[in-house]
Amino acid sequence: MASQAPNQPRPYPGNYLPNGGAASGPAPGAVPLLPNQGRVIQQGSVRVLCIADVRGNLQSLNQLAADARANYIIHTGDFGFYDDRSLDRIADKTLKHVAQYSPLLSDAVKRSIATAPPQPPIKERFSRERLPLSELPLFLTKQYTLNVPVYTVWGACEDVQVLEKLRSGEYKIDNLHIIDEAHSRLLDVGGVKLRLLGLGGAVVMHKLFDNGEGRTTIAGGQGTMWTTLLQMGELVDTANRVYDPTETRIFVTHASPAREGMLNQLSVTLKADFSISAGLHFRYGSSYNEFSVNPTLDHYRGKLAASKASFNDVWDTVKSEVEPAVADSDSQQRLLHLALDIVQKMPSVANGGNPFGGPAPGPQSGVIDESAFKNMWNFNLADAAYGWLVLDVDNGRIGTEMRAQGFNFAHRGGKVAPPGQAGQPVQPTAASGPPASAPSPAGQAQVRTGPPGAPQQPRQPTASVATPPIAQQIKTNPPTRTGPSPVPALPKEPIKSSTPQPGPAPANSAAEKAIPSEVKPNGTSAPEKTVSNS
Repeated sequence: MASQAPNQPRPYPGNYLPNGGAASGPAPGAVPLLPNQGRVIQQGSVRVLCIADVRGNLQSLNQLAADARANYIIHTGDFGFYDDRSLDRIADKTLKHVAQYSPLLSDAVKRSIATAPPQPPIKERFSRERLPLSELPLFLTKQYTLNVPVYTVWGACEDVQVLEKLRSGEYKIDNLHIIDEAHSRLLDVGGVKLRLLGLGGAVVMHKLFDNGEGRTTIAGGQGTMWTTLLQMGELVDTANRVYDPTETRIFVTHASPAREGMLNQLSVTLKADFSISAGLHFRYGSSYNEFSVNPTLDHYRGKLAASKASFNDVWDTVKSEVEPAVADSDSQQRLLHLALDIVQKMPSVANGGNPFGGPAPGPQSGVIDESAFKNMWNFNLADAAYGWLVLDVDNGRIGTEMRAQGFNFAHRGGKVAPPGQAGQPVQPTAASGPPASAPSPAGQAQVRTGPPGAPQQPRQPTASVATPPIAQQIKTNPPTRTGPSPVPALPKEPIKSSTPQPGPAPANSAAEKAIPSEVKPNGTSAPEKTVSNS
């Protein structure tokens, strides 16, 4: 593992090879070598475990690494960056969401939090010992250590002040490496150089220009974190500075590029070969490229154009305030222009044009399109309690293994095996059949609350509680478009599943939708929504 300084001159200023392309000859200045002359040969494969959402249960990282026989871990956010003082800074409704899905809290405490009235606040109702947000303090005091190197970005539910202390070196944990917009990481393993580029936080359009309580380039407040436009610009700058055509680039992000066109465009700008993300909270991981999920290139352009229109609504409103704010800083102006250039290269309409900012339609217009459209592969992970992805790197080839606990469908047959006797047949009785109001499959599924191998406890379905809106530096309501939409109308809600759904959950406030909800029965996930600007 080696870290590349963000200010190092770019070693290869020339054109880069398209994803999946083969080099036509040696790199400039390279001399062909005889077999094994000057080369280091690695024996055996190297396994990189990719997981998401450990939610503060950091001891499970060692168990997961042992189970997967992993040499390294890549984590995609909601790591649990909370310290002993984070409880004082977190908003009550954010705390309610974090506590409800934390593997560190007992089921009795979770039930009490879920059914408690709004007043008094959760912090006053429970002692600090009963509300552990994360095991991070135990690792800061060296009571526990990480057995393998862990590379992680931050997610939507983190404490921005803890991240800034880790980035500055005030907090130090052995084998924990933060991937951010200013620091990439390089793993030279199994005959492949893996360059890790990361972007943390939730992507919320109207917060792209808001730093919240952040003192550096990262943004957050009251227990939540989000991405900023300057953060994206600095990531592009870092990626350009460390660019090496011999490396394989992995874009690690919390939000899914499949759901957000701007992130998808960013991954292309970074010349990424793979993207690894989380944030959808499915019980199965997914593996896809854009060619496999879009019937036509115009369909893909439509997703990018819709994201561009959403961004422009916000940018047109705050432009007069943002540009004077960065006028005194040449570096911030440069980062802003790099980020805006990402959006400008996105198509404005679904039909026609190169979605990656290439030449106008013509004989060569599809070269870059086809490369990224077909060869950049994306992985979206299940939560760590439900499954993982392993990259097996050996002799220059990257193989994959994906594991998922999945759903429990035993209830459909009316026969549920007793605990510890899953392989034994059960005779049907009057009590073994489903009751008149059978619980949903998600309610029947077993949820892990500890490391793999630990006894499983059933968790009752609960209503997802969202984060309250964060005070913003720039408060604005994006204008409503009065003209025709620049792209064909895209569905705003996913197609309803015919699977029976659980009864209506207690209604949340319309403004409390910043955090994605948990998975509904059998993979039907509620759409990610963002908080309306006040």
